[in-house]
Amino acid sequence: MDRVEDINERMAGMGIEDEENTELMFEEEAEDLSNKFELCLVGRFLTEKGLNVRAMKSKMADIWRPARGLNIKDLKPGVFLFQFYHGDDMDWVLNGGSWNFDGAMLVLGKISAGEDPLEVPLFHLQCWIQLYGVPSGLMTEMAGKQLGNFFGSFVAYDPNNNSSIWRECMRIRISFDVRLPLKRKKKICRKNGTENIVNCKYERLGDFCFVCGLVTHTERFCENKLCMSSKDEARDWGLWLRAPARRASGQDQSKFLRDERDVDWVANHGNSKFNQQFSGESGNQIMQVGSQGRKFSSIPSVKESQ
Repeated sequence: MDRVEDINERMAGMGIEDEENTELMFEEEAEDLSNKFELCLVGRFLTEKGLNVRAMKSKMADIWRPARGLNIKDLKPGVFLFQFYHGDDMDWVLNGGSWNFDGAMLVLGKISAGEDPLEVPLFHLQCWIQLYGVPSGLMTEMAGKQLGNFFGSFVAYDPNNNSSIWRECMRIRISFDVRLPLKRKKKICRKNGTENIVNCKYERLGDFCFVCGLVTHTERFCENKLCMSSKDEARDWGLWLRAPARRASGQDQSKFLRDERDVDWVANHGNSKFNQQFSGESGNQIMQVGSQGRKFSSIPSVKESQ
């Protein structure tokens, strides 16, 4: 009893600040090491404008179309928690961007175990870029890595873009810091001394500032523009930084028009649809079209068969 009374006396003598500043040590077993955000992404929209949150939630769900559905929670203005219900849905969204809503680019990040979603750094945006002016001899992944690390940080190289007999551009995926201006071009030099200018275009590029090149705001909210005189209002960035659409929707094309990447065209079209016999007007020859090419064989004419 004496000990209990002594403790009570000491506690009574302590001020509230002393009690609050006394450390409370937790045992390791009390810490939850599981990651309840394992199937979540935290995202920030890069915009100075107001965001229609309700429309955004519906639009992003329609664009992503996750097989198991999607839940979106507001964390703070402009920052949201995207909860998925299957890992494939989350990975597809994370690796398929860039994404934007109403022109505002969306920066996404994964959440580690024990990490506060609001503490996740959201400064790096991944996107596909198209590089024009790369010499045909440098359309390689090794050259792509070097160029990718200049325009940002190299992430991936698209080998399917090189399946064409004529490669107009190189396509790579990069991650770039949204706090830095968009890079537009790079001068490269080959071993033989020839120089080339490689121009960069960004796929699915939303709103950005034509004055300073940042994707975090538009020209209307640019501090640099406010400090410039009317004579100095040069635009070194422009809409030409946006890459053209890779798939153009058009009219139905002829069944004879072949895509050079369609390796099964002969099997799907040649044999099944065109392995037919066509007789000429003279009746002297018959032509067979199939997977083995064209074959001509003589047949009796109409007069000879009578």
